[in-house]
Amino acid sequence: MNFNNIKMLTNRIKKKNPKILVIGDLMLDSYVFGLVERISPEAPVPIINYRSQKNTLGGCGNVAHNLKNLGVNVSILSMVGDDEEGRIVKSILEKLEVKVDGLFIQNESTTTKKTRFVSGNSQLLRLDNDSYGHPNKEIAMGYIKNYIEIFDSIIVSDYNKGFCSNELVEYLIKETKKFQIPVFVDPKGHSWKKYSNSFCITPNTKELELVLKTSLVKDSEFEKAARSICEKYKIKSCLITRGADGMTLFDGEKIIHQKVGKKEVFDVSGAGDTVISCISASYSSGLNFNNCLDIAATASSEVVAHVGTTPFHLDFLIND
Repeated sequence: MNFNNIKMLTNRIKKKNPKILVIGDLMLDSYVFGLVERISPEAPVPIINYRSQKNTLGGCGNVAHNLKNLGVNVSILSMVGDDEEGRIVKSILEKLEVKVDGLFIQNESTTTKKTRFVSGNSQLLRLDNDSYGHPNKEIAMGYIKNYIEIFDSIIVSDYNKGFCSNELVEYLIKETKKFQIPVFVDPKGHSWKKYSNSFCITPNTKELELVLKTSLVKDSEFEKAARSICEKYKIKSCLITRGADGMTLFDGEKIIHQKVGKKEVFDVSGAGDTVISCISASYSSGLNFNNCLDIAATASSEVVAHVGTTPFHLDFLIND
């Protein structure tokens, strides 16, 4: 695994100080840790003896966390509910020194929370409290209009919870064209029309198969799929994350296949967030796509070796 490229990236970030805006659905990821030693006499279910609990950023918050750990100057455009979960999310962002001028409180909405119960390295159960709602159009578009030109790139982290509405994403991409700001998209849903004319889209295999309504196995099939997505939606580049099989990139001209390091995988949640964070940070710092891919492969292979949604941190390389 080439750790030198990540060192090169962090040096570039210190020199260029790129500013990246993350737009998307914010969540609170809560983990309840315990130990299972017996089965309940009431029903055939495990009893977990509580040990500890922690809260982390989920959704687009995990993207922002990854970027901050790389040294990027990060702002966020999103919303939370007027509730305890929303206050926790805002507090974590502020401690990370993520700019929250674009974090809006919506009284009629609640904050999405995902609670995972973990014993050892095994997740026993996930309890979802999902909230769906569109942003205040005038406020969100006003933020984009007033601040868009200060950013070096934009990440749309769409978790299909409502913030990344068709109208908002289309307006965002239209405005970025005026200043030639690249938009990187982590997509969701059956139709990607709203992402048209963006710079780079980063679907995983399952998401891509859902949109194309076909299965993808061979390298040649992924190559054709990447070219097809770029042509259909007028997107400059397509990066497909393929789990243990690595990544496939069509950069608008050529195809690049990137392998990933072989490490024990404990949890793949958040790996896509790490990839899009590394790609956007690298590109915004002036690195070419070959370097970007290598960096993303290194970082994503590290985060999947940890239990839970874990942002990349340079300490992973020191302790490897």
